[in-house]
Amino acid sequence: MKKKIIWRLISFVLVVVVLFAGYNVYSMFSFFHTVSANKPFSTGNQPLNTAKWEGKGVVNILFMGVDRRDPNDRPRSDTMLLASINPDTKQVSVFSIMRDTYVDIPGVGKSKINAAFADGGPELLIDTVQNFLKIPIHYYVATDFEGFAKIVDAIGGIDVNVPEDFVHADDGIYDINLKKGQQHLNGQQALEYVRFRGTPRADFDRTERQREVIKLIAEKMKSPGMLVKAPQILKTIEPYTQSNLGDNLFSLGTLALSLDASNMKTEQIPPVEALTETYVGDEAVLMPNVGLVRDYVQGILNDPNSAANASGTAERNSNSNSNSSGTGNSAAASGSGTKSQNGSSKPAKSGSGKTVVVTGETVNLRAKPGTEYQVIGQVFQGDVLTVEDQVGDWYYVQTESGMYGYVTSALVQPQ
Repeated sequence: MKKKIIWRLISFVLVVVVLFAGYNVYSMFSFFHTVSANKPFSTGNQPLNTAKWEGKGVVNILFMGVDRRDPNDRPRSDTMLLASINPDTKQVSVFSIMRDTYVDIPGVGKSKINAAFADGGPELLIDTVQNFLKIPIHYYVATDFEGFAKIVDAIGGIDVNVPEDFVHADDGIYDINLKKGQQHLNGQQALEYVRFRGTPRADFDRTERQREVIKLIAEKMKSPGMLVKAPQILKTIEPYTQSNLGDNLFSLGTLALSLDASNMKTEQIPPVEALTETYVGDEAVLMPNVGLVRDYVQGILNDPNSAANASGTAERNSNSNSNSSGTGNSAAASGSGTKSQNGSSKPAKSGSGKTVVVTGETVNLRAKPGTEYQVIGQVFQGDVLTVEDQVGDWYYVQTESGMYGYVTSALVQPQ
């Protein structure tokens, strides 16, 4: 009698498990069928040129966060994250692509990379990223602000340490107002956290926070409790999402379950040593050294533990290029000179005493000459700076408030 009861209980549990698993699988297939068929972000003018993934080898997925407030407007991509997954090593590398990176958009011409989405939807952005980095994109996911917020709400929020007060008046709906300190953020607050650009390093800090949040979301999604919530999460974000992940769902699902989100590597594209902050017309852009960027990405993808080596190689190549063009011979560039109170490397004064005016809207003041070095402050359009020395394309200046640091000559002009 006891054996019959036990077997009945076991049978009941197995039936429940099978039904639950079946419902989850049905929910996933239904979700990916819907988000593949409905294309709220596509223009209809571009084919989808993703690469074919056979279930083996590295798979690359491009995530796009879209600032879509008016459905009648063509939005730019506010966030671009490239996830590269190696099934053999179980390593995940996430690259955040700086939205002001100045690249060639196929069929359009040179522009900021986030303009590709507005010109041709996710399809053109995929073409642009593949052309820029020379790596295949197999899958993509595009969602808007509301979709992102709903994902965070669905997993119960995230815990972050806000480094300072984040305050920015926007349109009354997407205003930013976060207090400094450790906080548990809901979806709307998490959106504010990843959108804020008002810190001294602006978009550099912002992309770091985006990578941080993606890692937190991935870790929470791996928890057993999320399996129960999966159907509801998918249903919640369905209206705000477009993707082709359903093309190989079983292989991707199996791979996702084997990954360790806590071991995720996160990097920035372009790395600081392979970009120059400058202007094209009156538009501030990040001009990449395309060769160095590609070498950097390949270095990480070929060896997940070589991020530091890839960065070092790129920096050495960059320095070599600078030296060959005659810009690397100053005392400051070679590391000599005195240290100023604000931490910048201070060369001997040339005694020029000339003044320049800041032409850029906001220009970073750096500790040393080069975009790879620490931002120690900012100067603003119209500020008058006294030039103490020049190192290649960088001026060592004193600000009106008495602060010293380096600014790129491209963003100032003689008074």
